[in-house]
Amino acid sequence: MKKTKIICSIGPASCNVEVMTEMVKAGMDVARINFSHATEEEKRNVINTVKKVREITGKNIAILFDTKGPEFRNGMLENDEIKLEEGKEIRVVKENVIGTEERISVNHASAIDSLKVGDVILLENGLMKIEVISEDIDGGVTCKIINGGILGNKKSLSVPGVHLDIPFISNQDKEDITYACLNDGDFLALSFVSTKDDVLEAKEILKQYNREDLKIISKIESTTGIENLDEIIEVSDGIMVARGDLGVEVPMEELPFLEKLMIQKCREQGKVCVVATEMLESMKKSPRPTRAEVSDIAYAVTSGADAVMLSGETTTGKFPIETVRHMAIICENAESHRENQMVFDYKKRIGLTQTIANSVVASANMLDAKLIVAATMSGFTARKISNLKPNCPILAACPNESICRSLALNYGVYTKVVPVLSTTDEVLEQATIQAKEFMPMQKKDVIVLTGGFPNTGVKKTTNLMKIEEI
Repeated sequence: MKKTKIICSIGPASCNVEVMTEMVKAGMDVARINFSHATEEEKRNVINTVKKVREITGKNIAILFDTKGPEFRNGMLENDEIKLEEGKEIRVVKENVIGTEERISVNHASAIDSLKVGDVILLENGLMKIEVISEDIDGGVTCKIINGGILGNKKSLSVPGVHLDIPFISNQDKEDITYACLNDGDFLALSFVSTKDDVLEAKEILKQYNREDLKIISKIESTTGIENLDEIIEVSDGIMVARGDLGVEVPMEELPFLEKLMIQKCREQGKVCVVATEMLESMKKSPRPTRAEVSDIAYAVTSGADAVMLSGETTTGKFPIETVRHMAIICENAESHRENQMVFDYKKRIGLTQTIANSVVASANMLDAKLIVAATMSGFTARKISNLKPNCPILAACPNESICRSLALNYGVYTKVVPVLSTTDEVLEQATIQAKEFMPMQKKDVIVLTGGFPNTGVKKTTNLMKIEEI
């Protein structure tokens, strides 16, 4: 049974009930809506399709909204493009001008104030590179063209290692975050997070709409984000290793090790980690993955990732269902080979829930338990257990579908809505029944039950573990 969660970006290739239903059966857990590309009609279609597929499959498929994020781009150009010739100079100016081969403008003039001599500006995802050689009197900068090429209108720019003076949340992002709040979003992926203040700014918007329950996944896409990783993880619900843009800012050979670092730091703080970008890129056109892609996915899973993400493979690819199926097969196989280091070097006193979670997972692993059943009012208990990556699946008995969906990115967690019961005996009896309904059980099979008892229908500290032999 697959434990690694799969996020599928939804687009023309996958936004119909029949295809999405098959994707869910193949292993899809979360539907991603990318605000950078989706129109109002497309967003509504995805939401409606997901709701129909939930009814058909009985699965608590979550919705993740992905923001556009702060953008640094060049302005409009003469004849829509200019040629940058290696060795020549070009000015980056604050005025809003039509760009030529001598000078270009940018969409955030204030960002130029952050530039210093020696800074490198990457244009169009790193295809071209210019270096600042002087700061000009008028506030602009003069640059030398290191790698040339043809530059088009409004192409992305990045400056590795420099935190630019650009507002993190644009007016468009505010509208998009509001949309996520008002349209049953379960997760919000914030693009280009650089500091914890970026996350806190987004949380203020969630508060305005009473949606603090909307889980924030911070996308790490810059060296500044890497430098502030610990503080970002602390205020986020999870991290996404966004290897596309991050791979522009850091040497590509460093990516695998940064990926592993982010996964480990998320585990240390009990947060989820999603690995994304080009995981099955070849399957946009081919029905089978490359051997390198198989190894890439297996590396992420064995490193401890909670979830993996598909982008263009399922939005416009020719084989969305087959792609999810291959992803699920690769993940499940890799899970059986992962090195499970459960015990952490806790640097301070841990709470009762964490202590119980440690005992639950240790017992389940030693007894080769078939299943862990966690009765949880908020999902907190299930998250603590999931972070320890037990060998068996976790069935989270939740009070409503919203709590179920909030666990859609947690490794190994399957969910079921279960009525709130008042006594410990009733809860334990119901947990055993749910376990038997969830998966076939044989005599002598072991299940480990946990939760907060007595159950009063409110959030309560986990205080009980029971081992049950069928």
